[in-house]
Amino acid sequence: MKLRRHWFSGLISLVVIVCLWAPLVIVAVNSVNKDTLLVSWKGFTTHWYNQAYHNPDVRGGVKETMTIALASTAISLVLAVSGSLWWRRAGHRSQRMFDGLTYLRIMLPEVVFAVALFLLFSKIRFPLGTTAVVIGHVVWNSAYATLIIQARVATLDPALEDAAADLGANAWRVFRRVTFPGLLPGIVAAGLLAFTFSFDDVVTSYFLVGSGTAPLPVVILSMIRFRITPEINAIGMMVMLFTVTMFTVGFLAVTRLGRGARRALALPEGRD
Repeated sequence: MKLRRHWFSGLISLVVIVCLWAPLVIVAVNSVNKDTLLVSWKGFTTHWYNQAYHNPDVRGGVKETMTIALASTAISLVLAVSGSLWWRRAGHRSQRMFDGLTYLRIMLPEVVFAVALFLLFSKIRFPLGTTAVVIGHVVWNSAYATLIIQARVATLDPALEDAAADLGANAWRVFRRVTFPGLLPGIVAAGLLAFTFSFDDVVTSYFLVGSGTAPLPVVILSMIRFRITPEINAIGMMVMLFTVTMFTVGFLAVTRLGRGARRALALPEGRD
């Protein structure tokens, strides 16, 4: 039986695709447009990329953003792996409570957490800055990482860990040789997602950055308060290219690690 083609669903799909890609195309075109007012096309130039690269605020923002993203991703992964492994052995009521707290961090608006953390840090006189932003990112980054790693934990066969323990492996060796290789694709995927979310975050960074060096999203926000310039479009294109590259590398890494983990768990364990 042939499925009927509905013109309305095709039209809706076309509108969604246009709304998704048209702004990105406009940013890409304006990033190489000589017209400083972005009113019309006046020729091709890479001057705006060079100007963005040598902008001290942008370079400082990139360094600050990378520091925050790497730190928050590392802490989020440790919390997610530890929590997911505990969740697997916990009782039903404890699992439900853990899941509720995890989903709660995702469902509540980020601005609520940002304001709450800002008020908390002000109350206890915790200094705003890089450390405060990292804590803020970990609060919700660890929730997304936990969901991904929990899904991976659910696919692990406990019999493999029990067999390794029966053969004399201690808890650390069981984790290193059996559990960790099985979790590695999920850890990479969760780390990539947490890093990307932290790299692009505006709300939490804006509330908790204080008077120190601002992350790149906050720098861009301050630059667009008066008008959109070609330099901002160039910065946006570089951020998009970086994000796409990260996702591509992460996808290839997860695919390769998943195959390697299946082979490692299927073959007999060699000498340590």
